[in-house]
Amino acid sequence: MFKIKRHRRNYYLLVFANSIAAIFGGLSLPFFLVFFFEFGGNASVLATAIAIQGVFTAVASYYAGKLSDRVGRKPLLIASSIASGFVVMLYAFIQQLWHLYVLQALVGLITAVYAVVEQVYLADITKKISRGADIGRYAMIIGVLYSAFTIVGGFFVGIVTFKIAFLLLGAIFMIDTIPLFFLTEKRA
Repeated sequence: MFKIKRHRRNYYLLVFANSIAAIFGGLSLPFFLVFFFEFGGNASVLATAIAIQGVFTAVASYYAGKLSDRVGRKPLLIASSIASGFVVMLYAFIQQLWHLYVLQALVGLITAVYAVVEQVYLADITKKISRGADIGRYAMIIGVLYSAFTIVGGFFVGIVTFKIAFLLLGAIFMIDTIPLFFLTEKRA
């Protein structure tokens, strides 16, 4: 029987889980951009929403990495993945501009945790001799899927309502957490 070594098994599980997230994240991007613009009525709302997310991601990144050293990678990957799905679902129910900005701040925090911990976990599970190639392959797969499905998602804006899109995408983001439960982590 074909047996995958533990570090490769973890690598493939992470690629699988995040490929699903990249596909549906790409599909969701056009919905978010149009939603921000239509919700606020002008480009400054879009720019402010994106800036809020960026600031919270930047500031929280250091703390996310530090926390992952303390509690481990796997719990933070799982928690931030589930939280991401939940927050995406909340976009279906916002009523006021401040709701949008609060959700963007939450997305920034969640993005910081997941993005930093994901990269650190990749470094943990790859061998030094092939680490650059493995992480590069991972980034290529995720980037190509995200980009391709962003184009596809653009065709659905206007056909699928925002509420349905956010509820469906949020549920999928929660479901794509399942492979992360099967990751193994060696604590130092």
